[in-house]
Amino acid sequence: MFKQRKWISNEILNWESYSDSSTVLEKEKGERAYEIWEHAKSQIENNESEFHLADGITNLKRALNHRLKLIEEIYSFKFVEINNRPKGYLEILEVFGVVRPFLMKRLLTIRNGIEHNDEKPPSYERCLELLDVVWYFLKSTDSMVQFAVRDLAFEIEEEGDNSYYFGLRYVQQERDIFIINGTIPENLIYDEPTPNSIEVVLGEIKGVKDIGLSMTYEKKVHELPRGSIHGEIIFSDSEKIRIINKFAFPY
Repeated sequence: MFKQRKWISNEILNWESYSDSSTVLEKEKGERAYEIWEHAKSQIENNESEFHLADGITNLKRALNHRLKLIEEIYSFKFVEINNRPKGYLEILEVFGVVRPFLMKRLLTIRNGIEHNDEKPPSYERCLELLDVVWYFLKSTDSMVQFAVRDLAFEIEEEGDNSYYFGLRYVQQERDIFIINGTIPENLIYDEPTPNSIEVVLGEIKGVKDIGLSMTYEKKVHELPRGSIHGEIIFSDSEKIRIINKFAFPY
């Protein structure tokens, strides 16, 4: 069935954005990595022998892996459809702005040397540095495992008390689907593709739960202006990465 298409300026991605609805996630899962980290900390600080340091490094890797598995369980970064996706998981997270992998890859290398080649652990001071690296990673990803954003909101206020708003929902099914619903200035909506424009296939998407306007925004308007737009928005890889980062870090 033929569906009407419009194109909108990618300028809208620069509007103020925030979480419009989210789900509170299971607290215990998010805290488990810290419990493992505390155990690693006690082993490293004990420092009675190289075996304590080796066990501490092993448990640091466990804490890191637990958090990485939880992040993937929530966000499915491995399955986001982008070209030239890296094979390594830390590198995938780097693409989406979640982590800088160098130091954590160093931890994995050290742990693998201990586990598989009976190598000695690094110095006590180096172990303390790795302890801090994992702690900072856990802290930086806490919000990701505490709340899962369902809808993003983008809003801008212009002169003359004109307020524009659209909601954005991300759905992973057999393919990545982004649904847009809201109002955009008419001069940013085009009938044909232009440089720096984004395609929108108008209408509902079969089998996908739709997104309504924010109740907060509905109170501001009595009826939708002519610049209303609703449908599936087709992002480029770079736009998709940018938007998924906003879902992961909306604040």
